Order: sequence, then C-alpha cells, then structure tokens
Amino acid sequence: MPKEWVNFARLTTIRSGGEMVQFNPYLYQMIISDLMDKYNNIVCVKSRQLGLTQIAVSKFLHRAALNPAYSAIAFLRNSNDASAVSRRTKQLLSGLSDYIVPDSDNVGYLKLKNLGEIYFKNSSREGSRSYDSVIDFLFDEAAFSENIDQIYAASSPSSAMSGDKITKLIVSTPSAKSGWYWNKLNENNNGLDIEEICNRVASGDLYNEIPGLYWFEDSQGTLKLIVHWSVHPVYQNIPNYLDYRLKQDGTDTETVLREYDLKFVDSAVSVFAIDLIRENSTGNYEANRDDNADYYCGLDTSTMGSDYTVFSVIKHNLKTDTYSLVHLYRKRQETSASHIYQISKLIDLYKPECVGIETTGGVGNIYLEELSKNNYSTEFVNIKTTRDTKTTMVGALILSLEKRKLSYPDNSVLVDEMLSYRRIGAKFEAASGKHDDTIMSVSFALTVSPFLREKISLLAAAFG
Repeated sequence: MPKEWVNFARLTTIRSGGEMVQFNPYLYQMIISDLMDKYNNIVCVKSRQLGLTQIAVSKFLHRAALNPAYSAIAFLRNSNDASAVSRRTKQLLSGLSDYIVPDSDNVGYLKLKNLGEIYFKNSSREGSRSYDSVIDFLFDEAAFSENIDQIYAASSPSSAMSGDKITKLIVSTPSAKSGWYWNKLNENNNGLDIEEICNRVASGDLYNEIPGLYWFEDSQGTLKLIVHWSVHPVYQNIPNYLDYRLKQDGTDTETVLREYDLKFVDSAVSVFAIDLIRENSTGNYEANRDDNADYYCGLDTSTMGSDYTVFSVIKHNLKTDTYSLVHLYRKRQETSASHIYQISKLIDLYKPECVGIETTGGVGNIYLEELSKNNYSTEFVNIKTTRDTKTTMVGALILSLEKRKLSYPDNSVLVDEMLSYRRIGAKFEAASGKHDDTIMSVSFALTVSPFLREKISLLAAAFG
C-alpha cells in the first residue's frame, strides 16, 4: 500500500466527464492533502465543483487502508449527498483490489476488511454521539446545514480518545454573513477581513504558491483555507468562466457569484431586485385560453389557517418563448373540496400541459389525487420542498426576471410578495406578517414548464 496519498490516489478511479478515469490529482489538490496532514482543524471556503469533498474522502480512505483502528465520519448536507458521496468513495476501490476489499454493503458505512471504516451521515438528522474514537471529520457545506453547530459540538466527545491525530475539516461555499459557519470562518483572525481576503483571492491579487489558493493560520492554530475556481487547470482555460456557469447552471447572477466567485451575501436582504420587479410587471390577466400557446400551473396548498391556497396559471408564448402570469386563484379559509372544485374549473378552461402540486406536508396529496382523476390530458407532478429545493425553485423565478422571460400585471399580489420576500441567513422566507404563497405557486409552475424542466436534473430531489 502506498504510504503517500498522491500515489494512493493514482491507483483509484473517479467519475469525470461521463466516464470512469484514473484519479490524477491536480497540484492544488496535492497541496490541500499536505495541509490536511499538517493541521488538525481546517475551515475552508471554496467555489463549487472543485472536488474538495472528493479529496477529503479519498484522504479518509487512504488513512483507513493504513490503520485498522481508523474511523472517520463525513457529514453531508442531506441524505442524497450522503448517498452520492458514499457511492463515489466506493467507486475509488475499483483500482485497489490488490490492496483492500470492502467488508460492508451499507450505503452509509464503508468498512475495509481487517482495516479502518468511514461513515457517511446526513447532517440534518444524524450526529456522532454514539461513535467512539473517531479520528477524522468532514463537515461538508456547513453554511447550509441547519444543525451543524450541534453536530460539531457532539464531535468533541467522539474524538476525545484520538488526541492530536484528528482532522476536523469544515467546508462550504459562501452563504450569508451570519450563522455558525460564518462565525467559525471569522473567529480568531486578528482583525483580518475574511470577505476582503476572498475578494482578493478571486481577483488573483492574493495567493499562496498558485493563483486561486490561499491560506493562513489563525491565532488558535486553525487553518483558514480559501479555494477559488481559478485554481483549477481546466476552468482556467474557459473564457468568461462565470458567464459560462450562468448559462450552464441556468441560475441567477447572485447565485453564480456566491457559488463560484466567493461572494457572501448580507444576512437579511431582499431576494428580488426592485428594478427587475418593476421592469417585468407589464402583463395582463387573460380570461380566455389562447389556442396558440401552452399553459403550465402551480398549486401551493394550505389548511384552514391564515395561509392561502394559490393556483397560478402561466402562459407560454411559443413564438417568443416567453411566459406570462394570466390567472391567479388565491383564497383561504375554505374547505379543500371548495378549492378543488374551483381549481378544476380553471384546469378545464386553460387545459394546461402540466400542473405542479406541492405535496410536502401531505395536504397536497389530496389535491393531486382528486384533480388528476378527471383531467387525463394534463400531467400532474408532485413537488416536495426542502430548503435546498425551495431555494433552487425560487432561483428559477429570479432567473426568469433577469432574462425578461416572465411578465405579470403590475397590480398582481405577486408584486407585493416579491417586494417583501427576504433572505434570512441561508433561508428564503416572507417578511414578518407577509406571505409567499404566490411566489411558491408561480415557482412551481415555472418548475414544470420548459423554462426549468429542461434542467430537471438540477431539481431531481424536488420531485417524488
């Protein structure tokens, strides 16, 4: 078994460009590996798609292959991420059959025969209190994990017997300038402005060894690591890389700057720009169906409380490839039978190609079942919302405004909701006393329309 990680990594295989290839680490990945050997505690801010998670689990696998007593836990943002990283780690084994063999077939657990082990955990649900003598921890996308502070606190007892052998790696793309991850990134920096450092790294003005990579040790011996997309040899050669990502990812400008260019956002800011809201408020409601257009609908359901049940109808102009909000049903404190009856009439009138119905809380399942009974020509899609998928779907609405693809009447309640919609930390939500039912309904309609459905892989977790 190779003692050096880089030689071990070259024996493994990874998925790249749609095929399995030999893992041949880039220079920046080798430097990060060396830093993981030197420092016990690392807090990292990074651009997306740089393979930081891959480096971490590959290091864990190497250490597990060298030490029968080794144990590591990777905390991922959700169950989908935990499963995906577990599968990718097991794929690394295909080139190592002469050295190690797996001794488990559990998606959340990899045990090497007569050697070490790695756990893959959903950070939104699981902690580490029941595990002893854990040596290494990965806290992935820590800015987006709601329980990460509690999970991190619980890791101390789990690693108490490991002494100074441990590595705790906290990694995330930027989010809001608040919360546990932001505080960990900023603590003990002796007055250094982490946001300014990120901007200088992104501009190429500040780096260690190679552009796009910078680190420093804080006053408590923790390594603060900044990794920008420009460190990647392939991305360096793509002209106007951020514009490329904007088109490739199909998301809004702010998201691209945050996820790739290391830009943090204020902890409580408006989600929708006022000028974009105004510029797109040029539409009109339409009482009749246009047979030369396609229609898509979104349904945000509610119970008998203060929230509204909202059914939005958007029209797709096939000639101009633009969308317009042409009808909005928005009522509350009525029975589900009454809502279903009135919504059924709208489906009969507009004959939509597809209706997206939110079913997360269970109430939407009733609507899905009843509405799909008598509307055989319409496709119905059940949509499940989490914090991640909600952010992505609202991001589609933001993108539709930036691209001038969606219009709506200037007196629509959608305008009022967008004006009061806020980002609080890493979450999207309506301001106190306001509603977001219409925003979500229109976002659901866009999600099942060609505008976003062609990028359905980005939203796979949202669909049941």
